[in-house]
Amino acid sequence: MKNFGKIRVSVVVTVFNEESSILNLIKSLNTQSQKPYEIVIVDGGSTDKTFETLTKSQIKILKIYQKIGNRSVGRNYGVSQSHGQIIAFTDAGCQPHSDWLENLIKPFIGKSTTVVSGYYQGVTENIFQKCLIPYVLVMPDKAEKTEFYPATRSMAIRKSIFNSSGGFNESLSHNEDYAYAHKLKSMGYSFTFAKEAIVDWFPRKNLKQAAWMFTRFAIGDIQAGIVRPQLKPLAIRYLIFTYLIFLIPYFPIIIFLILLLTICYLFYAIYKNYRYVKDLHAFFLLPVIQITCDLSILFGSLVGYLSKIWT
Repeated sequence: MKNFGKIRVSVVVTVFNEESSILNLIKSLNTQSQKPYEIVIVDGGSTDKTFETLTKSQIKILKIYQKIGNRSVGRNYGVSQSHGQIIAFTDAGCQPHSDWLENLIKPFIGKSTTVVSGYYQGVTENIFQKCLIPYVLVMPDKAEKTEFYPATRSMAIRKSIFNSSGGFNESLSHNEDYAYAHKLKSMGYSFTFAKEAIVDWFPRKNLKQAAWMFTRFAIGDIQAGIVRPQLKPLAIRYLIFTYLIFLIPYFPIIIFLILLLTICYLFYAIYKNYRYVKDLHAFFLLPVIQITCDLSILFGSLVGYLSKIWT
């Protein structure tokens, strides 16, 4: 076990109906190579036995609260009840590696460090999940090429910075951590990437679940006022495709152009992500996931935009 001076670290986690996974998470946090000062769990009003399971735990550093609300509400409340100098976040359903916390707080030895981004890797049970991973996670070969924005699956922040930033936006219920990272960036804070601070993340198991996830993230982006660089080219791409379809009655040869562009696009989906999968099933699944991702993002962005107008 390492000891980084007198740094007190509070691990804050929000939970909702995690009866099947909560014990594994608590055990993992309590047996870290660098033990946390406290583990603060905030239950958002679970309807299963999550809260009951937590209250039966004998772990002394575990503090349990119930606060009805979304994950932003829960995290902000958890931090308000914590006593650590450093706040570490992970999410229910994730599985931190045994040295996760040690590697996550190591950069705070330097007094200039304010926010640390840990890494999260996908753990798959089937070929669909393996194909889905490149669409939802930053792959290792890309993680260090640009500044790696923190996500609550694996991140740490000085409590003083968290308090001065105002915490998470409690009106956001989808990708609130992405919005918070952008908020921190706009305030002038930089992110230190701790690539060895790894948690395992378990992706959605089928296309329906994946589509809803993409849609939620897109809704959350627009509600938070975030327009990702990929959104405009994506919208233009499908507008052109739709325009060409309407031209078919006047120019039948356009059918050939549409087919050619579609085939090229689907092969592009395979080309950019096959190296992460290396399975023949990917030749079918990657294009399907690509189209599902595209349409879900466009639909979610529209819903997010309309919700902003109506509210």
